[in-house]
Amino acid sequence: MSDRVKMLKHVTVAAVSSEAVSKLVGLVSLSLASIVIDETIQLIKRYFWRNYVTELEVPNTDKSYNWLLQWISKHNQQLLHFSVTTVCRNTESAHSTSKFDYEPSAGEHMFKYKGHTISVRRDRSTVLSSEYGSRPFETLNLSTWGRNRQVLNEILDEARLYAMSIMESGTTLLVPSYDTWHNFGEPRVPRSLSSVILDEGVIENILKDIHNFVDDKSWYLDRGIPYRRGYLLYGPPGCGKTSLIMALAGDIKYNLCVLSLNDSKMSDDQLVQLMGEVPSKSFVLLEDIDAMFANRDGKTVIEGSTKVTLSGLLNALDGVVSSEGRILFMTTNYVDRLDTALIRSGRVDFKQYIGTCSDHQLSQMFTRFRPEGTEGDKERFVKDIRKYNKPVVPAHLQEFFLVHRHKELNYVFEHINDLWQNVQDIQLTE
Repeated sequence: MSDRVKMLKHVTVAAVSSEAVSKLVGLVSLSLASIVIDETIQLIKRYFWRNYVTELEVPNTDKSYNWLLQWISKHNQQLLHFSVTTVCRNTESAHSTSKFDYEPSAGEHMFKYKGHTISVRRDRSTVLSSEYGSRPFETLNLSTWGRNRQVLNEILDEARLYAMSIMESGTTLLVPSYDTWHNFGEPRVPRSLSSVILDEGVIENILKDIHNFVDDKSWYLDRGIPYRRGYLLYGPPGCGKTSLIMALAGDIKYNLCVLSLNDSKMSDDQLVQLMGEVPSKSFVLLEDIDAMFANRDGKTVIEGSTKVTLSGLLNALDGVVSSEGRILFMTTNYVDRLDTALIRSGRVDFKQYIGTCSDHQLSQMFTRFRPEGTEGDKERFVKDIRKYNKPVVPAHLQEFFLVHRHKELNYVFEHINDLWQNVQDIQLTE
């Protein structure tokens, strides 16, 4: 190969190599410039976010989480993306109706509030595990431009008031949800006290005691006495214990926290947490407490549960973390089976026997279900029932009137014995 050819080859290789290096340098420079620009943009964003954007993060472990979801979906028509919960219920006429409750779906949203643009981001993360079990973990982030925490405070307050207004529209049932309370369905139409017919003076005495407790908060606090009240209703099943509690809650506009220890996931620690977070203006109901514990050895008779003990329940009822202002109702069919520690003063302050029908109840229920009857018919009804010398449970009597509601009065009198058909012996221990 001639020298000229060799020189040409070297020049060509050098030129190609120089072009490749130039391209490589150009690409590297471009990448570095892009990275610098991106980092600069991010730094600017973070600077403005830290200094000129107010943000509120609310986890779904906080009470206000559901308040905000309800309020945002109800009061902001600008939202376009939702998730839905279908609530089915039966009306008094036995027709099934459905209601759709909307919530902002996962992702980003935006709405206007008093002239401010509010950005909402709902994030769904991994499952959160704790001593109370596992649950999906979510956060709700609200942000607005400017240093204006007051706007977010106002939104929180409006959301709380809206949630309270829903609860006050009826009697709301609350059930445990992990370590807090969760609304169970829609608020129910408050039950009238007049719809519960008990022996003379029973309802009036309990209602008077509740009003005295509610009005005497300062008296308790001034004397250093825990501001809590406990009631024990005992007697045969079907005599109106739970109905009375529902009616009392409706009368004084309280809600009802239903606590069941039959959940195998329930534990002593969870009980303490729940009793420490009872919402204001709420009754706590423990039904059939005799079926839960047999003795003081700490063993539970709840099938499938190994984490709830009697000592744990006692600590939850009146421990140092138990909520103030709490009104507890316990019911039992067999008061003699209860441990004395469970019903001592301080845990149970008012005990009331709710028994089978007295003459007063028989006559009042006759008037309620057969208003066309005369005074003579009412007296005859009570007299005819007493001829059988058998106790009458209010639930059975109500069912008797329902079955014969379209019959003539004479037919009712002739079939009074139907009251005791298929009825087992009734526990009458007072």
